[in-house]
Amino acid sequence: MNIYIACELESLEKKILKDNLKKHNLYFSNLKFKEIADNNFLKCEIVFGNIPSNWVKQSSKIKWLQLESTGFGEYSNVKKNFLDKVVIITNLKSFFACQVAQTTMAGIFSFYRGLNTFTLLKNEKKWIGDPMRSKLEILNNKNVLFFGKGSINEEISKYLKVFNCQYSFIDSNSKKKFFIKKLKKAEIVICALPGTAKTKMLFNKKMISSLSKKTILVNVGRGNLIDEKYLIKKLKNNFLKGAILDVTAEEPLRKNNPLWSCPNLILTQHTGGGYKDEMMDKINFFLDNLQKYLKKSKVLNIINPSKGY
Repeated sequence: MNIYIACELESLEKKILKDNLKKHNLYFSNLKFKEIADNNFLKCEIVFGNIPSNWVKQSSKIKWLQLESTGFGEYSNVKKNFLDKVVIITNLKSFFACQVAQTTMAGIFSFYRGLNTFTLLKNEKKWIGDPMRSKLEILNNKNVLFFGKGSINEEISKYLKVFNCQYSFIDSNSKKKFFIKKLKKAEIVICALPGTAKTKMLFNKKMISSLSKKTILVNVGRGNLIDEKYLIKKLKNNFLKGAILDVTAEEPLRKNNPLWSCPNLILTQHTGGGYKDEMMDKINFFLDNLQKYLKKSKVLNIINPSKGY
């Protein structure tokens, strides 16, 4: 079996793949993707990693693409190769839930316990002390509204139980009038939605205006979910308590992007799912899924590109 590896790997990680897949031919990408597909890729039936979406249509061999991400927006129009054969695409659904949940909690605590402010004060060598005490809050009994019922929000909700938070979920079946009412009462709004035509710019001016001054808005879904210009305006005028963005419309942000200088904003630079053993665990997931594929069992996390999940 010919397998194309399109992940950024350390030498030890490459060795582990080679040791586990001695019976197969492995082709490691240099990750310098061009418009015309790599010849080594064109030999392969299986791909592990995120290749350019247009490569799939150039191949007569590819049967299965295992992404190393949860998101797959760029593959939304890919169903078949140029021979009109269906290509299986699988992602890492649920893989990042624990990490993203903990990043979200860290951001929320940063706002409530003043850690974002204390970091700035330390840089300025400015001591305020006791007057800050009355500005600090606790997470207990907060009203939380989740957009999305996926693994990330489910994981966050587990943490919130300890703090007796009241929470509810909004999904694709929820009516807009219903969740606008919920938005007005929410103290924390957490968005972990996939990027689809239906969710694009979901948090428009009307939605953001429905949030109160005590609200923290969190986006760990897709960068195109929020009207960032309007969000910046609201944050600058203190119409929101704060925002935590793990994802942004532009990645990486250019130096002149106004998000850099926006107050009451935590940017985690799309690292929410990261952790020390991330790549090794991705490899193990692929190896387990590969065994299913070779045994002609159903592989895990098959996605429907046209639906967006």
